[in-house]
Amino acid sequence: MTERLYYEDPYLWQFDAAVTGTRPGKGAGTWEITLDRSAFYPTSGGQPFDTGRLTWNGCIADVTNVEADPDGEVVHTVNREIPAGTRVRGFIDGHRRTDHMEQHGGEHMLAGAIWEKLGGTTIGLHLGKEDSTIDVSMPDGRTRLTEEEILLLEDTVNTRIRQDAPIRCWFPTEEEMKTLPLRKAPTVTEHIRIVAMGDFEMVACGGTHPSSTGRIGMVKILSALPSKGKVRVTFVCGERALRLFQQYKRSADKAGNVLSCPTEKLATAAGELKARLADAERRLNRFETEKLLGLIRENENGEDLPGITLSVTVTAQGDARPVAEAVSAYISESGKALLLCVGERLTFARSADVDIDMNELIRRVARGGGRPDMASGAGIPECAGVARKILMMEGKGKAWKKKT
Repeated sequence: MTERLYYEDPYLWQFDAAVTGTRPGKGAGTWEITLDRSAFYPTSGGQPFDTGRLTWNGCIADVTNVEADPDGEVVHTVNREIPAGTRVRGFIDGHRRTDHMEQHGGEHMLAGAIWEKLGGTTIGLHLGKEDSTIDVSMPDGRTRLTEEEILLLEDTVNTRIRQDAPIRCWFPTEEEMKTLPLRKAPTVTEHIRIVAMGDFEMVACGGTHPSSTGRIGMVKILSALPSKGKVRVTFVCGERALRLFQQYKRSADKAGNVLSCPTEKLATAAGELKARLADAERRLNRFETEKLLGLIRENENGEDLPGITLSVTVTAQGDARPVAEAVSAYISESGKALLLCVGERLTFARSADVDIDMNELIRRVARGGGRPDMASGAGIPECAGVARKILMMEGKGKAWKKKT
């Protein structure tokens, strides 16, 4: 069984050890080795593995994955073979480990605050590359937290972080375990390791944590949304929270400069801008609708088909909404038929009192379909002209207008 040095010192970045076993790895060009002692943390409890390197006799092997096997051995995946019995020196990626400790320590404090203030039970932890999540089962079964509850949790946790309370990790005796006020029962029955943060958090955990709450830095909740019947709380801690604040501040300053307002008034300015844009879009749509409707009327011909007015209209471009509104307005009138091509989009439509099957007609000249009174598809301007010729050839002596 590997002696796990991170239990005693989570800030141990270098250590000496002996290779106790080596075998080919699961990936091409990789090997899996075991050491008699290791400071590399293996993936466990939602906390990812450490990375780093092993050196010996001028050689270097990168540690790309670390796992624990059922026998308690820590298995290190490396990119070159290291013979058994070799004495090595290990180097931990301290920045990665510190980041994981900040996120894991912040999760403990956040989970403790959720239990204390809201009665929620945390189920699982996932430390991602950008942010971290915990799933929370609320006593009333709800799957969201209010803005006020989120602020309460953030204020509680960050106040405790600033206290710089000590974080203690140890393996208590069976007798001592019975006396400890744990937030929730351990998931294992042997070799139970306890993590206590000040007098406000105590739970079983085998991960790595900072030496005091102050080294967590800060905790920021990003969201609290439904997920599989639970509340999924997404958060960042420590340096991640700092980087996120810096990003938000830069973005807010740039937006404030664009809108010529201070950052505290961005929401109001954005709301006003959104309202103005919506009004401008409505007016533009109305203008485009009227413009297209006018063009359709310019192309009307009352002599092509008996009893109806046919418009064959081709235009290079037009937005979908104004086109739809112009078509609807035109065929709302009595005795109208329209063969319209906007760019590469065809719309064949007719009034309710006109007896032309536009669905069948558009299928004869292009790719498309729809209802007898209105159909659409993809085509070229010539398609509208071909459809007109079909109607004229087949419409001789035909009563196109329905009896009303």
